Amino acid sequence: MTFRKLITGGSMAALLCLTCFSPVHAVAQAEAVPAPGNGRSEVALSALSESFRQVDQELKAARALLKTKLAADEQARTEEQVQSLGAKREALLKDLELVVTGVEPQSFTAPAGLEMDLQQETRELLLPIIQELKQLTASPREVEGLRRKLAELRQRHQLAETAQQKLEEQMKLSADPTLKPLLGELLVEWKKRQNDAETELAVAEFKLEELEVKRGGVMGALKDVAQGFFRQRGRNLLLACAISLLIFGGMRLLWQRLNKLPALRRKNRSFGVRIAVVGYHGLSLLLAVFAVLLVFYLAGDWVLMGLAVLFLIGIAWTGKQTLPAMYEQIKLLLNLGSVREGERVIYNGLPWEVRTVGIFSELRNPALHGGHIRLPLRELTALISRPDEDEVWFPCTADEWVCLSDGTHGKVVTQTPDWVQLVLLGGSRRTYPTQMFLQLCPENLMKSFRVRSVFGIDYRHQSISTTEVPQKLKTHMERELRTLIGADHLKNVSVELSEAGSSALNYTVLADFSGEVAQRYSFLSRAIQRLCVDACNQNGWNIPFDQLTVHRGEPTLP
Repeated sequence: MTFRKLITGGSMAALLCLTCFSPVHAVAQAEAVPAPGNGRSEVALSALSESFRQVDQELKAARALLKTKLAADEQARTEEQVQSLGAKREALLKDLELVVTGVEPQSFTAPAGLEMDLQQETRELLLPIIQELKQLTASPREVEGLRRKLAELRQRHQLAETAQQKLEEQMKLSADPTLKPLLGELLVEWKKRQNDAETELAVAEFKLEELEVKRGGVMGALKDVAQGFFRQRGRNLLLACAISLLIFGGMRLLWQRLNKLPALRRKNRSFGVRIAVVGYHGLSLLLAVFAVLLVFYLAGDWVLMGLAVLFLIGIAWTGKQTLPAMYEQIKLLLNLGSVREGERVIYNGLPWEVRTVGIFSELRNPALHGGHIRLPLRELTALISRPDEDEVWFPCTADEWVCLSDGTHGKVVTQTPDWVQLVLLGGSRRTYPTQMFLQLCPENLMKSFRVRSVFGIDYRHQSISTTEVPQKLKTHMERELRTLIGADHLKNVSVELSEAGSSALNYTVLADFSGEVAQRYSFLSRAIQRLCVDACNQNGWNIPFDQLTVHRGEPTLP
C-alpha cells in the first residue's frame, strides 16, 4: 500500500507538470518515462494487483449490501462507499496504464488551451509559507491564549464569589418563606460555578507554568526557534547562499582573467564584444539566482522556494520603476549612451578619459598623480562625453612653476584628483583643493612668460617722451636684464608710451623670458621697476608724484 501511494503521488506529480506545460511538452515528457520490464515495474505491478484485488472485494461486498434492505442513512452511506471505491479503482487503472505503457493518459486528453486559476496557484504557493509561520508561532500563540483564558477565568471566579456573597447576605436578611428556598438553590448553583471556575483556573495555571518551563522563558523560546530554523531551513539556506556566492565569485574571477585579453582591453571595442560583455554579466546574475532556486528545489524546501519566488516577484514588480534607468545603463554598456569609451568627460570639475564602461567604469587623467578612479555605472548616466582633440588634461604638471590669479607664485610639487600643493619661495607650502586651484586660472610659466610693468616720468620731458625716452629705456632694460639672467633667457623687451596720465607720462614695459627663469618671476617684476629708476637717474629724468591743482575763484565784491 505504501508503494501504491508513491505511485499515485508520482501520477499526481505528472498531472501537475501537465498543468504547467503544453501538450507537446507533455508528450515529450511521457516519452521519457522508462519502459516496463525492469525490477521496479514488476514490484509496481505486483502492488497494483494486490490493490485491485482488495478494491474489487470491497466493491463486491458493498454492492451486495446495497441489494439488501437497509435503513435510509445506511443506504446513503453504502452508496457513497461504492462511489469512493469506484473512483479509487479508476485511479488504480490509470496507474496500471502508466506502469505498463509508460505513457501518460492525459497526453491525449489535455486541452489545447490550458486555463490557469491564478488565485488557486497563489494559494498553493503561499500555503507552505503560512503553515510554516503557524508552526513557528504555535508556542507563543498557545501561551497568549492561555493568558487570555486565565484573565477570563479570574474574572468569572471573581463574579461568582461576589454573587455568592450577595446571596448569603440576602438569605440572612430575608424572612420570606417563599424566597428563602429559592435563594438557597441559587446559592448552591453559584457555589458550583465558583468551584468550576477554580478548577479551570488551576488547570490553566498549571498548563501555562508547564509550557513556560518547557519553553525556558524568552531566551529559551528564541533558542528553540533558532534551532528549529537552522535544523530545518537554515542548512538549505546556507547551502543555497554558499553555492550562489561560489558561482557568482567564480564568474567574477573568470571575468578578471578574461578582461586582460587584448580584445577586451582595446580602446575601441566592437559592438559584438560589448554584447558579449553585457551577456556575460547578465548570465552571472542569472546563474547565481538559478543556483538558489535549484538548491531549494532539490532539497524539497517549498517554504524557502516560495519565499525566493515571492522575493523575485517583488524585485520584478519594483523593477518597473527603474526600467528607464536600466535602459540607459544598458545603452552605456553597449557604448550607445551619452558617455562612450575613449572620449573625454568632465566629472567633479576635472577632465577624465573614459577608459572602459562597465559595471564599474574606469576613468583616467594622465596628468594627475593617482588619476585613476572607478565609478559605478549609474554615476555615468548623468554625464556627457565628447571626443578628445589632443587637449591638455591639466594646466600644469609636477615641478612646474605657476602664477595664480590670487597673486600666488609657486612650484607645483603634488597634484592629485583631490589636492594641488605648491612650494612658495622661502620653502613654505600652500595646498588648494583641485577644483579651487582650477578656478584660480593658473598661469603656467614653464614654456615662456611675460612680465608687465608700468612706469611714469614727469611732463617736463614731454618733448622727448615719444622718441628718446622709449629708446633709451629699452636699451637700458635689455642690457641690464641680460646681465641679471643671461642673454639666452631674455626673448624680447619693448617699451611704449601707454598713457598720458593726470600727473605723469606712463610707459608700459613688456619683457618676455624663457621658462628656465620662471622661479624668478617675482624678482623680475621688482627688477624692472628698479632698472626704470636707474635709467631715470642716468638720464636726468624726473619721476613725478601725484599733484593736486587748486583753482582759485574770482574775489567777491563787498
